[in-house]
Amino acid sequence: MLSYGDYLEKCRGCGAFVKTVGYTVCGREIKMLTKGVGEAKALIVGGVHAREHITTDLLFALAAEYDGKYAVDIIPALNIDGILLAKFGINSIPLKLSERKLLIMANNGSYDFSQWKANIRGVDINNNFDAGWGEGAGNVFSPAPAGYVGSAPHSEPETRAAVTLMDSLKYSLVIAYHSKGEEIYWGFRDKNPHKEEARRISEALGYPLKETPESAGGLKDYWIQKTGRLGLTIEVGEDRFPHPYPENELPALIEKHKGILKLFGETAEELCEKNS
Repeated sequence: MLSYGDYLEKCRGCGAFVKTVGYTVCGREIKMLTKGVGEAKALIVGGVHAREHITTDLLFALAAEYDGKYAVDIIPALNIDGILLAKFGINSIPLKLSERKLLIMANNGSYDFSQWKANIRGVDINNNFDAGWGEGAGNVFSPAPAGYVGSAPHSEPETRAAVTLMDSLKYSLVIAYHSKGEEIYWGFRDKNPHKEEARRISEALGYPLKETPESAGGLKDYWIQKTGRLGLTIEVGEDRFPHPYPENELPALIEKHKGILKLFGETAEELCEKNS
């Protein structure tokens, strides 16, 4: 993805039903793609952390190739403002001078935003959900490249867009794509639902399944706490590579995840029957 225009063009070019499900701080559209047959019971979210924009490129590629038996909903880029900031720097973002100064201060005085994880207000979206909000080991309480929980749970429009979808309770499986580490985080505190289905996804990708007792404020944390249904965080890519993950490694990630949307959709349908 090269620009906001490219992002919108890729949404239109996936052969999917495209819907706007919210807007970022800067007013950019948060798009959701629906691929497959029937009503989607699985929600897959990428681009939560700005520097992890490889997940957006991966989900676009997977969506483009998928037209299967089971429908899935895909948000390729939840944090599109942050992604553009991390890729192109502060001049790519329409900000007042005072806002630019605050953003640079939050970035420790640096104009290099390539390691930025947060949204355009310096809020780490994956710490902004109302699930142990503010209780994470790495949480901070002022704008920063990573870890700032925000002024309140769901203070950010990007968070609220995801919450609105999850609060509809139409899904039986919610997955957040992050990078890197080649592992899958499962469960939230004392809730560890549907281990058999989680293990099936783990085995398909070859990523170990790990519990996250210290996790707080994350997307999958909120989903599990609210519903008791299966939520996963999938960390794609090898740890030996830096952030942001090298774009020339994208073909290997696509190959690794080929066919996984079908498994997500199939698993979600099975879980829907169990939950009914």
